[in-house]
Amino acid sequence: MSKAKIWAESYFQRLDNIIEELKKHPLIDHLSYIRFKGLSDEEITAIEAGLSDEVYSNMDQGSEVPSFKIDAYMKAFYNISNGLNIAWDSHIVQSSLDNSRVITNADQDDFAVANNDLLQAEGFLSLLPLKNLISYADLDIYGDPRETRLGREMSNSGRHFTYLDFYNFYYDTCIALDPKGNTQNNFLYPGEDHSACYNDYKVSDFVIYMENLLANYFSVFLRSNAFYDTDAVAAFRDNDYEDIAKKIASENQYTSIDDVLKYHVQDEELLEKFGDLDFLQEKPEAIYEKIEELLDVTLEDEL
Repeated sequence: MSKAKIWAESYFQRLDNIIEELKKHPLIDHLSYIRFKGLSDEEITAIEAGLSDEVYSNMDQGSEVPSFKIDAYMKAFYNISNGLNIAWDSHIVQSSLDNSRVITNADQDDFAVANNDLLQAEGFLSLLPLKNLISYADLDIYGDPRETRLGREMSNSGRHFTYLDFYNFYYDTCIALDPKGNTQNNFLYPGEDHSACYNDYKVSDFVIYMENLLANYFSVFLRSNAFYDTDAVAAFRDNDYEDIAKKIASENQYTSIDDVLKYHVQDEELLEKFGDLDFLQEKPEAIYEKIEELLDVTLEDEL
C-alpha cells in the first residue's frame, strides 16, 4: 500500500475518534458529520482532464494545454470520501445550529456549504467535492476568488485558483493548482478580510491543512494555525510527511476539546459576540456548572 493511502486511511480512523470525542463531550451541543462516497481513480482522472479542458477553453489561442494534477495524498483522501462536512457548537455560545447527525456514506445531495445561519458554528469544515474545483455553480457559493489580487496573479501565471474549503467568506481556503502538473506547487491560501483578499505570505498544502484542522477539532477560530511560511511547509513534507501528526501535535497549544472551548470564550471579541448570561442561565444546572468548572470562573462575575 502506498504512503498516501496509508496516510488517508489513518486520517479517517483518527477522524472517527475525534468525532466520538465530540459526541461524548458534555459541553458540545450540536454535531453534524457527513462523510461521502469515495471516488474511483478513474473518476479522479476524468476530473483532472475536465479541469484542464475548462481552463484551456478560457486561455488565449496558442497557449500550452494545461495538465492539472491532484497530488497522491489528496487523491487517496478523495478515494475514501468525496468532500467532507463537519459542524459543531457548544453550550457556551449562541449558535444557529439546531440538529445533530452523523452520515458516513452520503450522496452528494447531502453536501452543504456554510450559509448565514451557520456563521456562529465553532467548528466547521466544508471540503468541496472534487468536481467543484472545476466549477462550484451547483453549490450555494457566491463570489470568485480569481477576482482578488492574488487570484488574478495566479490566473496570469496559468494556475487555477479556486475554493477548496468554503465558510461564507469568513474563513474560506483556496487551492492553487499548477498548470504543468507539478503537485508540489499545489498550495493552499487562507482568505482574509472576509475573503476580499488572500494571504500569500502563509501557505499550506492538503495534508498539512487537514492534519492541523484535525488537531484543533476543526475550530473555525484556530484554522489560521494551518498556514506556514514555505520553509516550514517544506520541512513538513520531508520524507513524505513522516510523523506529521506528531510534529503538529508537538506545536499545538490546544490538545483537548476543553482547551479549544477555553480559547473560544476567553477571546474578548468572541465573548463580546457570543457571551450572554441569560442564555447560559437557561441551560440545565449541570451544564451551567460544567461551564464554570471548565473556565474556572463564576459566570455572573464575568458576563
